[in-house]
Amino acid sequence: MTNSFQEVEKNLNHVMKELDYLNHHEVVIGFFGDQDSEVLTIVRANEYGAHIVPKNSSGKLWIPSREAIKEYGNSVKPKDVKGLFVAKTKKSAGLNVDGKYVVYFYLLDKVTIPARPFIRKAFAQNQKKYQRYIKAGIDRIVYEGDTGKSLLNRLGRLGVADIRESMRMWTKPGNAPLTIDNKKGANNPLIDTGHLVKEVTYRVIPTGG
Repeated sequence: MTNSFQEVEKNLNHVMKELDYLNHHEVVIGFFGDQDSEVLTIVRANEYGAHIVPKNSSGKLWIPSREAIKEYGNSVKPKDVKGLFVAKTKKSAGLNVDGKYVVYFYLLDKVTIPARPFIRKAFAQNQKKYQRYIKAGIDRIVYEGDTGKSLLNRLGRLGVADIRESMRMWTKPGNAPLTIDNKKGANNPLIDTGHLVKEVTYRVIPTGG
C-alpha cells in the first residue's frame, strides 16, 4: 500500500510539474531574424503583400532579366554589367551583343506584391488538429510520464511541416509574368528557390518571452 501511494504521489508531482512547464512556456513557429533581416522582409512581403517604389535617382526599379541572372547570379546589380545602356523606350536596359540588343534589366515604375498568407492559412487549416494533438500530448504526460517540453517540441515540428506544406501547395496568386519568365516557368513564389522553405523553424520559449 505504501509503495502504491508513493507511486501515485510521484506521478502526481510529475504531472503538476509538467503542466506548470506548459503554463509558462510556448512554442513559436515561423521565421526568425532581426527586424530588418532579408528573410523577414521577404516573409512579410508575401504574407501581407507589399507595394515597392523606386528610391534611386533614376526613378525606376531595375529588375534583372533571366540573361542577367544566368550570367551574374540572383544578386546582380546594374553596376555589375559593363557597357549597360538604357533603351530608347526607357523600359529596359541591356547590352549590344553581336549587333543584337539583349535585355539585362526591366525598368519598372513600381512593383506590387499580392498577399500570399501561407502562414495564416496553415494555422487555419490545422487548428483543430493542433487541439487534438495537445490533448493527446497531455494524456501522454498523465499516463505515460511524458514531458511538457517534449510535447512542445513535437508540436513545433508538426507546425513547421504544415507551413512548409502550405508553401508547397500554394497556387494563387502566383508569380507575375515577368517573374515566371525569369524563373523559367516557375509559378510558385514561395518555393521557387527553396531558400524560404528551409528557413521555417520553431522555438520553445518562456511565455511572453
